[in-house]
Amino acid sequence: MTQSMTWSSEASGLLFIEPDSYRRWMAEAKLHLADVTLLEKLRSPEAAVQLAPGKKAVGDIAVVNLSGFITQKPSIMSLLFGGTSTEGLAASIVAAMAEPSVGAVVFNVDSPGGVVFGVPEAAATIRAARGPKPFIAVANPLMASAAYYLASQADEVVSAPSALVGSIGVYVAHADESKALAAAGIDVTEITYGKRKAEETSFHPLTDEARAGIQARVDYYGHLFEADVAKGRRVPVGAVRAKYGEGAVFTADAAKAAGLVDRIATLDEVLAGLAHPQARKAGPRSYREDLAARAALAGVPWGKP
Repeated sequence: MTQSMTWSSEASGLLFIEPDSYRRWMAEAKLHLADVTLLEKLRSPEAAVQLAPGKKAVGDIAVVNLSGFITQKPSIMSLLFGGTSTEGLAASIVAAMAEPSVGAVVFNVDSPGGVVFGVPEAAATIRAARGPKPFIAVANPLMASAAYYLASQADEVVSAPSALVGSIGVYVAHADESKALAAAGIDVTEITYGKRKAEETSFHPLTDEARAGIQARVDYYGHLFEADVAKGRRVPVGAVRAKYGEGAVFTADAAKAAGLVDRIATLDEVLAGLAHPQARKAGPRSYREDLAARAALAGVPWGKP
């Protein structure tokens, strides 16, 4: 029962994630559900420590890594495939921005996304922290869904040439197991208080009312996603919906053409460009001026929201 409940909570949750990556992970994770050692590790205090974002310094540049399955708390997915805590990530970026010895912050991203919970709050915290020093997010090589949600709050978003960027949307899967249960001769009796309490279980097909309820939650988080990306990128919400793919994933050149990223460069090239303090200040076409120009074209004010 414990194993089933652990799997169910992971499989049925609302997700900011690139669906193909998630399906591959789910298939692999099924092979480990009977691993008692893994389930015990999931409950251990050490599990949360594994979600702390990796950090390093390159000169006076703080590099904060976002990788794997994004979540607030440990899950089977984050233990199997690596993961990052939204709370830990936001705290790391705020600390780097406040540290006097740090001259610039680079957000090194390689993640297909994760659960919705904690992402809007972390995005707001990251967005509020930007301004004192250059803050650049790099897709290296995957910046999808929740990962893009968070990275879009940086001053500038950069894509490595081979990267994939986007997947702005919300994903939920409901498995109807009723036919399989019937074929196996298994009858499930659900006893509830509240007529809609068990409407989304896998023991029966979704009713129209249940499906509408799920769709309403998906739409709610989808609108949050678009609104926060618009705030981070300093563009109208309508531009996010019209130009950013509605769930599509873009190659580097397509992402730049659509406006999801500002330029194409490797992580090493970004670090090299920030290596000298004078390169971060006024120049003929500094990245801050590029952002200001883009904001003006979009008809929105430039500056810290």
